[in-house]
Amino acid sequence: MKSLKIVYWVVTGLLSAMMLFASFNYIFKHGLVAEVFVKLGYPTYIIYPLAVAKVLDVIAILTKKSGTLKEWAYAGFFFNFYWR
Repeated sequence: MKSLKIVYWVVTGLLSAMMLFASFNYIFKHGLVAEVFVKLGYPTYIIYPLAVAKVLDVIAILTKKSGTLKEWAYAGFFFNFYWR
């Protein structure tokens, strides 16, 4: 049981780090991200809200305040990975 918990926290930590890195890129390298969004056909005004949403999702997953909120955060990450 302990090894399963360790695996869970390692994977959760890596996922959280990856999403935080992506959100910081959305904020600090806006020009590069905007070019990619335009090439993919997405509007550039959603870059900052997506960055904020990713940070809030990481907070929701790591704090474990609400099970439902945690489920929605994981669902948001799934949709983020699925449509790329």
